[in-house]
Amino acid sequence: MRRVIWKVARARNYDGPVTTSWYFGLHFNHHLSGDMSQCTYIDGQYEPNELHALTEQIRQGMCVFDVGANAGVFTLVAAKLVGDGGIVHAFEPSPRDRERLLANVRLNRQSNVRVHAEALGGAAGKAILAVAGAEHPGHNTIGGFAYSDDAAAYSVEVDVTTLDEIVAREGLNRLDILKIDVEGAETAVLLGAKPALGRFRPVILVEAQDASLRQAGSSVSELLGLLRAQDYEIKVFGPSGIPEPITGDQVIGLNLLCLPRRD
Repeated sequence: MRRVIWKVARARNYDGPVTTSWYFGLHFNHHLSGDMSQCTYIDGQYEPNELHALTEQIRQGMCVFDVGANAGVFTLVAAKLVGDGGIVHAFEPSPRDRERLLANVRLNRQSNVRVHAEALGGAAGKAILAVAGAEHPGHNTIGGFAYSDDAAAYSVEVDVTTLDEIVAREGLNRLDILKIDVEGAETAVLLGAKPALGRFRPVILVEAQDASLRQAGSSVSELLGLLRAQDYEIKVFGPSGIPEPITGDQVIGLNLLCLPRRD
């Protein structure tokens, strides 16, 4: 039934939002014009293997960073699981998607979410964000589009800061989970987080798509090198759906689960 509704809505250029129940008693606003809604609205899930792996790591009272939060698929779940004693810092520089994120946070009355308009990167400054068209709301990028069918709806100048500057500004004394999905700027985010990674040793979920990274002047090899230099065990979500150890720089999936090696 949802698939029929979705097809009719798209044929009539109806974006919504349409609100349904979500994980852990939450609710979610689906925008039907975007391809993400085919997962969230029809299938009722989005990157379920990655989400499950991280929910296994989250505990009450934790501090979570969601870098590239989009509409809040991960932010909402993380905020629910860390509870009133924890906090989620969600970073979304796209005005369109930040409004959707804020709407979802308000919908679920989550007072433990801090939404930041800045992009995170390797150094503080300004950058031009290409906001993808309505069909691909998850493809906003500061680098360049990795997919041939992407086109910018508009571009906007955004503030850029580093993760380490956020830690200092917020006076944080812990960072437990770090999720990064920023369409090629993942390496830059990690470069701006070296002291925090060494100090807090968070579990990291990061996208590693070579085409996107190269648009931003990086590569999967460089990303892996940064993580290994910080003494992380790196696993990839491959065909099995579970995090598997990688061999060399051969990444057989898009997302990496990185676990700190602890003394």
